[in-house]
Amino acid sequence: MSPRARSAPPTASTPTASTSALAVRDRADDRRVLLFTAGVLLTAFAIGSTLQTIFIYRPERIATSELIAEAPQLPDRLMTNLVTVAIALLLAAFVRLEERRPVAAAGAVLAIALPVALARHGLQLLLGIYVAPELDVSLVEVFSVAAVIVVALGLALAQVRTRVRLREHERAEAEHRLRASTALAELAAEEIRVRREVADGLHGTLQGRLVLSQAAIDAIQRRGVEEGWSEAALEQLAGVRRDLERMREHDVRELSNLLYPVGVDVSLDHAIRALVRRVPAEIDITAEVAPEADLALDRGDDAVAQRIAVVRGVEEGITNALRHGAATTIRVAVGVSGGDVGGAGGGETRVRATVEDDGIGLPDSPRWNGLARTSERLGLRGGRVELAPSVLGGARLEVEVGAAPSR
Repeated sequence: MSPRARSAPPTASTPTASTSALAVRDRADDRRVLLFTAGVLLTAFAIGSTLQTIFIYRPERIATSELIAEAPQLPDRLMTNLVTVAIALLLAAFVRLEERRPVAAAGAVLAIALPVALARHGLQLLLGIYVAPELDVSLVEVFSVAAVIVVALGLALAQVRTRVRLREHERAEAEHRLRASTALAELAAEEIRVRREVADGLHGTLQGRLVLSQAAIDAIQRRGVEEGWSEAALEQLAGVRRDLERMREHDVRELSNLLYPVGVDVSLDHAIRALVRRVPAEIDITAEVAPEADLALDRGDDAVAQRIAVVRGVEEGITNALRHGAATTIRVAVGVSGGDVGGAGGGETRVRATVEDDGIGLPDSPRWNGLARTSERLGLRGGRVELAPSVLGGARLEVEVGAAPSR
């Protein structure tokens, strides 16, 4: 089986076990919400109806002694109403009311309400709550209870439908964020791969060709000396060879480092120190990289890309300090903030790098040329760039990226 086949995600036609388990859990949650909501409404009606029937809804004012005489009916009436509630809820669960489509659900609600209301009235007759009631009394009892059941189940269904819509919306948003995150990670991985291949090509293939060209020029120079070529021609060849040497040692290496910084595969500390070593010896520059910074970045899936982002920010700060600030002292510090560096707690850990110099300071309206590109690259990774005066007297550049959340 090919790697692509092994890593192919499951399709909608072949749901995974986790998807099936999630669907089962959702149906169980919907059923609980339906039964709880309808149960609360119907139970409130059952208790209220029991009390109102004896103490409020009377055809005429009756004496207190008569109310006391009818009070023993309270348990029978309450039991009848509660049994009605239980039967309605059992039927709603049995027919899986929450899983039905709207039209089918409406029919099921009516099919539950009328038989349950009739059963309630029959139980009232059996217990002697009503003795030979008139037809209009029986009709009022049946249809009023059926209406209450329809309203209670309808409200419960409406709540379930609202929950389903909210759940689907939240999961669609989560899926969209996951797809966007996956696409960004794939693009970042592809960018790193291309950068490395181009850097390796510059460092290996192109430098090899330049070395071969230099060797060819050396051979031509030796032949020229043997054949008595003019000094001007020999010097011209020597100049071409020096240009190739500078190109090989400076330009090609510089481009290779820009694409893929030296040491970035090893650690952030290694890459930062390799960058600092390229600064001219007359510049007083130091770099301090906290071990926690690499630990924070290594928890993520794109550690190399995050390291490159930090190194690019530091490189921009050093370049600006030398080019625009005429600095003679530069201090680089990389540390972490937020989260739990050890990984025992939760929250996101931020990796922060600062570059401070003793240069001429910031102009009134600094122009963000290279910094704008750095800020844009870091922004894609949830980072930021901040430029402010430095305690050393010059400028202070701070770049920050988000590492993986602590586990």
